[in-house]
Amino acid sequence: MSSSQNVAKHTKKKYVEPYDFKHPKLFSKEIMRTLRTLHEVFARNLSRVFTTSLRQKVDVKLARIDQLATSEFVRHIKSPSALYILNVEELGGDVVLVLNPGFCINMVERQSGGRGSSFSEKRMLTTIEEKIMTRIMRNVNREIVAAWEPIMNFSIQSMSYESKPENVHMISADPAIVAVFRVDVGDQEDELKISYPYSLLKESLNESILRMDSHSRKHKLTEEQMKAYEQTLSKVFTKVQPLLGTTVLSIEELLNLEEGDAITLTQKTKDPLEVRVNGVKKMTAYPGTLGSKRAIRIFELIEDINEQELL
Repeated sequence: MSSSQNVAKHTKKKYVEPYDFKHPKLFSKEIMRTLRTLHEVFARNLSRVFTTSLRQKVDVKLARIDQLATSEFVRHIKSPSALYILNVEELGGDVVLVLNPGFCINMVERQSGGRGSSFSEKRMLTTIEEKIMTRIMRNVNREIVAAWEPIMNFSIQSMSYESKPENVHMISADPAIVAVFRVDVGDQEDELKISYPYSLLKESLNESILRMDSHSRKHKLTEEQMKAYEQTLSKVFTKVQPLLGTTVLSIEELLNLEEGDAITLTQKTKDPLEVRVNGVKKMTAYPGTLGSKRAIRIFELIEDINEQELL
């Protein structure tokens, strides 16, 4: 064996994980899960505020939570936009809420008794429209404060409107946490974004999570309480679905199917099946029988939560 082969044999391979500076991972999965729960509550309350303002059903849902550089966030804001800068003294900085001006104009027109216009209208709000939107935004601000109340107490000291993103003074070097919401109004759809500078949330949020953890540790369940919970949970039914495989067919192929035709699945016979519990992949297993009934033998339990599902 040559010296070069000997060196190669004993050299360990190093794994280098790429890091995207435009999408930094700032918080742990636990904190991101907390942020997601918090903003899902805010989305439900925001649906009520917009439904009242527009006088028609509005459905607001959290689409995702992004972690990205502030410069990238600002760069993707279209001009003109309806930007509301919320000053939060307790956090020592500003929270930015971004709305489509077309959505705001539609809301103002319906507030004034009109039928509303298309969200595609792009222009700056007039002085009167600003004043009407300010009244609506006060209700939105109250819901933001209420959503954060279980984590931290703060108040919005002041609010200002801006239409051009270049006029919003944000520290470009500071990463941002951006909550993106999908707003469905009849046959029209729009987006709403809330940006929190990372420096504003880091200390307060970490301390809040630690306080919540210490609180839960101090209040452990008694043996009787634990047994009561176990008895309650043991009666809960869950839907377990082993998937034999999947495939993709065109409409033409589907229409041409006849009795006796075989459909090829992507699942290989040597590989374990995917098993879903209440629609979520939780394990893999091999098919079989137990007595006269069909059954599966569990091969692997999946404990890790997909990070993309939390963001």
